[in-house]
Amino acid sequence: MSETPRPADASRSVLAVLVSALLGGLAGGMSWCFLALWLPWPTQFWIVPIAIGLAAFACWQDYRGRVAVACTALAIGIAFIYAQYLFGAVRIADSMGLSLREALFKAGFNLTADIAWANLRTKDWVALAVALLVGMGAARVCARSHRTSGDGWKN
Repeated sequence: MSETPRPADASRSVLAVLVSALLGGLAGGMSWCFLALWLPWPTQFWIVPIAIGLAAFACWQDYRGRVAVACTALAIGIAFIYAQYLFGAVRIADSMGLSLREALFKAGFNLTADIAWANLRTKDWVALAVALLVGMGAARVCARSHRTSGDGWKN
């Protein structure tokens, strides 16, 4: 039995990159929120090690060059937005005496997003900028250290 040939660029399609960035970003945002709830230290800069993890995730999926950098940057942006949304839900839960799950379902998207936006400070934006720089740099380094395996694909 012969295998059905798979196009060489199927794993590098725009849809695959977007899905990878979405899933990585959601996992990164949730991880950041749980780290912030669990550890007593300031939470803003936990996104930086998560950004390195997201860059490694993009490289692990065999994205190279500009594709790896773009996937990493998009995933970091998604992680930032999702974590801030979760932080807003945590603030609602804390002020109303609800569980996080109840706050997520009862408060609604608009209220939670408004609270998240209102609580963003300069440190949060600086942390995002640092995370983007570090994450995209890590993706670029990963792309240089791990070349393609002769399939002729170049970025």
